[in-house]
Amino acid sequence: MQRSVLEYLEETAKRLPDKVAFFDAKTEITFAQLREKAIDLAFVLMDKMKKRRNPVLVYLPKEVSSIVAFMGILYSGNFYTTTDIRFPEKKVNNIISTLSPSAIIVDSKTKKRLSKFAELDNIILINLDEVPCSGRYDEGERLVDQILDIDLVYTFFSSGSTGKPKGILINNHNVIDYIDWVVDTFNINETTIMGNQAPFYFDMSIQDIYAVLKSGATLGIIPVTYFAFPIEVLEFIKEKNINFLSWVPSAFINIANFDLLKSNPLDNVEVMMFGGEVMPVKYVNYWKKHLPNLKTIVNVYGPTEATVYCAYYIMDREFADSETLPIGKACENTGLLVLDDEGNVIDPKQINKLGELCIYGSSLSDGYWNDSEETEKKYVVNPLYKNYRQRMYKTGDLVYYNEYGELVFQGRKDFQIKHMGHRIELGEIETAVMGLPDVSNACACYDNEKKEIVLFYQGDVNEDELIDYLSSVLAKYMLPAIYKKLEQFPYNDNGKIDRNRIIQLL
Repeated sequence: MQRSVLEYLEETAKRLPDKVAFFDAKTEITFAQLREKAIDLAFVLMDKMKKRRNPVLVYLPKEVSSIVAFMGILYSGNFYTTTDIRFPEKKVNNIISTLSPSAIIVDSKTKKRLSKFAELDNIILINLDEVPCSGRYDEGERLVDQILDIDLVYTFFSSGSTGKPKGILINNHNVIDYIDWVVDTFNINETTIMGNQAPFYFDMSIQDIYAVLKSGATLGIIPVTYFAFPIEVLEFIKEKNINFLSWVPSAFINIANFDLLKSNPLDNVEVMMFGGEVMPVKYVNYWKKHLPNLKTIVNVYGPTEATVYCAYYIMDREFADSETLPIGKACENTGLLVLDDEGNVIDPKQINKLGELCIYGSSLSDGYWNDSEETEKKYVVNPLYKNYRQRMYKTGDLVYYNEYGELVFQGRKDFQIKHMGHRIELGEIETAVMGLPDVSNACACYDNEKKEIVLFYQGDVNEDELIDYLSSVLAKYMLPAIYKKLEQFPYNDNGKIDRNRIIQLL
């Protein structure tokens, strides 16, 4: 029985020791090298910490070195939290204060930076550049054997769409359950070269990292700076023969808005996967048109509490630009329930009836780090299990079943408003707006003081055109009162539209 994600690395390092596992713009590392460097770090951690099952913070660039740190922490019997060297000082200090890590992994450059502003009393700093060779690589299996499947792999700090930051706890069993499914479902294998976009503190990166360790695939870590100059992303993909893309929609959208694929076709790309926010169909159709060897298009959905994703839809029919892609059905060994306002389960035959999506299954997180109150609030009793307590997670997301029995994401409960006596999902307005070819992005908000719907948009379209179009597709009570054009939308660290900053523009 598999108990640890490190068993992926142990087995693949034996099977494919000299195959490149991860590469970035500057360096690469094989499976055997990764295992050895991780074990070297593990012995340093064990010597200095002298305890297990404790949090270790990683403060490194988004490069191969971070992967070494993650694996070394796991071999030491501890778990990791990763931050970003671009985060504001206050945010990093907040994470350190909340997490209380026993150690922090740095390199020579980030050690200097962190020491200038962070409160590091009683925290061990370990410089990855100074970790010596242990030569104890035959002890790797022994270290792995001490790990239980309920032991944590990581905790990611996330504020979700709204609310205070919280540390989401993910254990070995959670990751194994999800990774086994995704590798089998999408035939990720030794010939797969994945192109990583997601930051390492974002759950999408978990699929990138651990699918590679299980399957013997290769992951190309695309530099963060490249996404500010999309042509560099395409050149990286072509040069490295990347054939599997799993990104947030905004990364795909940015390239489409510059129409870069017309002159830079990506002949190698076979799989296109997107999640984290709604992907407008018109951008899917653009990519589909310009990827000659594309075999699979996947819309995926899932909060960080579900480890990575809990629902998926493999595109199997044509969609007009104005339509909405479903999020489909549950991933294997995952349960999904849709509850109405009274807590009743909505049957898939009840087409178009809106309710809150709830998740249960073995990929579901155990809760939040040092926050029992929030855990009890979000993880509730599953109504399907009458005679014993089985927990499920309330996502706060509104969905409905379509005529195919597929789930369709409508928006957040947080973004549901009561206006002119009607209940309105702001996400429905955004979806309608994105049906216009010349609109590249949209965000609908509600001004509670003035009781007005405000639409922020980006694109080559004027207000009169927007009003005419929306009047033809939306009920009158759903029409925005105010239209504000933005030259550029603000985005948060995960590449999603930063609604909090937009609301400040009201």
